[in-house]
Amino acid sequence: MDSQGRRRFGLGGRWAYGLGVLLLGLAVVTAMRGLEAEVLRGVSVWGFAALMGLVGINLGSTVLLFWSVTRSFAADPPVGVGKMGLLIAMSGLLNYVPVVRAGLWGRAAYLKARHGLPVRQSVEILGVVVVLTGVVLGGAGAWLAWGPTALRWGGLLGGLVGLSVATPWLARWLYWRQVVQGWTWVPLRALDLGLTAGRLWLALWLLGVAAGPGEVVLLASGSVLVRLTGLTPNGLGLSEWTVAALGAALTGVDGPTAAAAAILDRAAEALVSVIAGSAAVWVLSREGRAVAGG
Repeated sequence: MDSQGRRRFGLGGRWAYGLGVLLLGLAVVTAMRGLEAEVLRGVSVWGFAALMGLVGINLGSTVLLFWSVTRSFAADPPVGVGKMGLLIAMSGLLNYVPVVRAGLWGRAAYLKARHGLPVRQSVEILGVVVVLTGVVLGGAGAWLAWGPTALRWGGLLGGLVGLSVATPWLARWLYWRQVVQGWTWVPLRALDLGLTAGRLWLALWLLGVAAGPGEVVLLASGSVLVRLTGLTPNGLGLSEWTVAALGAALTGVDGPTAAAAAILDRAAEALVSVIAGSAAVWVLSREGRAVAGG
C-alpha cells in the first residue's frame, strides 16, 4: 500500500470513529431523555461488576473460538490458549482505535512475526468466524420464528448437533486442509451469541426491565450483525442504535430503555477491554523485549 493509500485508509478510519462517537453520544442523549434519573441511579455497583464479569466470560468464549479455528491453520509453533487470550484481549482494545480492523491487523502482524502464520491465513480465520456468525445468526432467526417452546428448543439442539457434525467436512472441502476440532466451532459461536444476549438481559434487568429469551436474542443478533460490518470501530454507536430500533419495533422494550441497556453493556465492555487489553499489551511487549534481548 503506497503512502497515498495509507493516508486514505487512516482518514477512512478516523471518519468511521468520529461517526461512531457521534452516534453513541446521540444514543446516550436519547436514552437519558427517555429514562427517569432514579432508574439509572438504581444500577448498583455490584450489578455493574456482574455485567463486567459476564463480559469477561464472553471474552473467554471468543478466545476459545479463535484458538480452536487457528489450530487448523499453519501456525508454527502452534498458538496456545493463553497466547490467544492475550492476542484477543489486545485486539479488543485495538478495535476501538480509529483504524479499520485494527485488531485484526495487530493480531495478524504478531502471528506472522512469532508463529510464522501468513497474514492471508489470519484473514481466512476471521472469514471462518464471520461465516460461523452468519450460520449462528441464521439459526437464531429460525429459533425465533419457531412456534411451540418445546419444538423450538428441540430444533435448536438438533440444529447445533447437525451443524457441529457437518462443520469439519464442510471446512475441509472449502479450505483443502486438515481440520482440527471443527466440531467445536458452531457451539462456541452459539455460546458467544448466547453470552451477548445474557449481557443485554442483565443490563435490562439492572434497569428494571424483565426481558424474555427471544427478545434478548433478537437484540443481541442485531448488535452482533452491526459489529460484524465494521462500519464503525467495533460497531460503536451503530450497535446501540440498532438495539434501540429493534427494541422499539419488535419487542416489548421501548427504544430509550433498549438504548440505555446497550450503552450500559458498552461501558462494561469498554472497561474490560481497557483492563484486559492493556495487560495483554504489557505482557506481549515484555515478551518481545525478552526475545530481542535473548
